[in-house]
Amino acid sequence: MSTTLYVRLPHRPHDQPQPWQFGALPFALVRTATAAAAAPARRGDARTAPEVLREGHARIADLPAAERLVLILAASDVLLTTASVPPLPPARLKQALPNLIEDALATDAQPCHIGVGPALDDGVPVRGPRGPRRRLLMVADRAWLRAVLDAFAEHRHRRRHVLAAQLCVPLTTPEVSPEPSLGPAGESAGPETTPEQLATLVVEAAAGAFAQTDELLDPAAVAASRAAPAPAHQWQLTVRTGAHAGYGLLLGDDALAAWQALAPAGTWYADAEAAAEAPVPDLGQAARTSWRLWVEGAQACLREPALDLAQFEFAQGRADRWNLLAWRVPLALLAGILLVQILGMNTHWLLLRREQQRLEAAQLQTLRSTFPQIPTVLDAPLQMRRQVEQLRIASGRSTPEDFLPLADRFAQAARRLPPDALQALEYRGRMLVVMLKPGTDTAGLRGAARQAGLQMEEDKAGSAAGSAGTSAGTPVTPGSRWTVRPGL
Repeated sequence: MSTTLYVRLPHRPHDQPQPWQFGALPFALVRTATAAAAAPARRGDARTAPEVLREGHARIADLPAAERLVLILAASDVLLTTASVPPLPPARLKQALPNLIEDALATDAQPCHIGVGPALDDGVPVRGPRGPRRRLLMVADRAWLRAVLDAFAEHRHRRRHVLAAQLCVPLTTPEVSPEPSLGPAGESAGPETTPEQLATLVVEAAAGAFAQTDELLDPAAVAASRAAPAPAHQWQLTVRTGAHAGYGLLLGDDALAAWQALAPAGTWYADAEAAAEAPVPDLGQAARTSWRLWVEGAQACLREPALDLAQFEFAQGRADRWNLLAWRVPLALLAGILLVQILGMNTHWLLLRREQQRLEAAQLQTLRSTFPQIPTVLDAPLQMRRQVEQLRIASGRSTPEDFLPLADRFAQAARRLPPDALQALEYRGRMLVVMLKPGTDTAGLRGAARQAGLQMEEDKAGSAAGSAGTSAGTPVTPGSRWTVRPGL
């Protein structure tokens, strides 16, 4: 289930300076079943009727939150026209649009916001592989649209749409002409006529269907306006003449009565005040307007995304258009995996920590039981090795790192060397430093040393230092320098 908030906006006040202040606006909070609404469309059945949860008038700050916000602009504030639109990138298309509609406007096209609607030449061959196409253009005042969207900036919703009111009224079923009579031979007696599209006309009281006029005024001007005589009735007229055609008018009593003679044939709708007081004959028998009329028309528009006026600089960001409900299962699965991973890592760390503490306690106990004279224990393994080394030295026993064991093992490994291969032998830092004659078979010597339990590595730093000493005049024996340690 998803909720949608529909808000009808008042007509743009032409005689009032900015900033415009919005009063109580008519709204309807509607709940629809998304899965149930999509399934009948695939089967071709009738769609599930939306459920109106709340309706009335409220200021923007008091409007209920919803997953989707649909703003319906007054028909008199949106001009629907058509033009041949070339295939251009959005940035260049925005710059080219004012030149395409300047002939259809009585004012400058630069202050206007122009939305690009669906293509109207479907089925007609397009000139060239990427030729221009005839599209619906929706023109509105940019300052008014920005003021409306800024006023709803603090409202809580995830998606936002802006629709024209003339596209949110239902289309009237075209009249079907009588079937032509057939002659004796079965031939048609006259030419066939195509059904004529009837218009849909909605008449509403401007003060009742939209926000109160006083609420749009600046507070300082309200007191002065109350002293003026009461204005005559104004009627908001919304006319839809086709699938992508329609217009709106704001007329007084005399103008409405005169316009009726020019009105197209079609179905009339009226609110209670217009049915009782509007100077239109037989308007009392017209169908009554309600939020269900506007909601069904707006839902039909929303099924065609190109009819949304929120384009170019008024379009929502990509992050705002993300449907988080569709990602709730993967996100929940990801959160569960991360939670299990964190719990597993912490549990494994606790087990390793306990094992470390157990080993440290065992080492400490072994050290204190073996050498109780140690007053303070800082590093049990290191102190144990030092104590064992001291006992070995005191007993006169040599360690594998002493000179004699190292020299004895190296002598066993180097017994096959030529007599002049060994140039120097030193003992420093618990290791032997061996200088070999250039050309000595060091690979065989290292293998023999490994079998004797020794680790033999070349001392490149010492060889470089020896070369530097030779160049400086210091007598250093030339050759390769190696270090010999007990094997691991």
